[in-house]
Amino acid sequence: MVEVEGTGVFPKTGACDTATNWNVILDLPASGVKIDFRGVGGRNGPAPTQWCRRYPKAGGHGTVFEGTEGWVHVRRGFIDAQPKSLLQSQIGPDEVQLHESNDHIKNFMECIKSRAATICPIETAVRVDTLCHLSDIATRLERKLTWDPQQERFINNETANRLLARAMRSPWRL
Repeated sequence: MVEVEGTGVFPKTGACDTATNWNVILDLPASGVKIDFRGVGGRNGPAPTQWCRRYPKAGGHGTVFEGTEGWVHVRRGFIDAQPKSLLQSQIGPDEVQLHESNDHIKNFMECIKSRAATICPIETAVRVDTLCHLSDIATRLERKLTWDPQQERFINNETANRLLARAMRSPWRL
């Protein structure tokens, strides 16, 4: 199960209707993982002061992984950590190792030609996108939701389940 709740700031004008600032907590009780998923800055102003103090080089952009021994902040072409010794850590042969990718689109095109596996397999991409969609729905409804990943449905919340799909224009259908 995944528990998700959060708030967001949505644009009042323009063509886009997704949150430009958000603060979402995704709790995965089975694994003990808690994700603090925030989008700050953008069209609605600078990053909050607490973000800038905690991750001084973040500039309101990138991803921060925070653990019991410190944090690592990454964005395209940049990495920082506290304590700095985390940047010198060696990953062992039996530990999870991430691929370095400077261009996901190029990697995708090369894999079409070579039939090699992409850096980000579709199964991984779908699960990550699901967390983003769950976050969007929770911020729109402004309530805590529980997601069943096996059934791919919210538990006891038909309002949230209705937001999982949109009506399609004829003649398109699934």
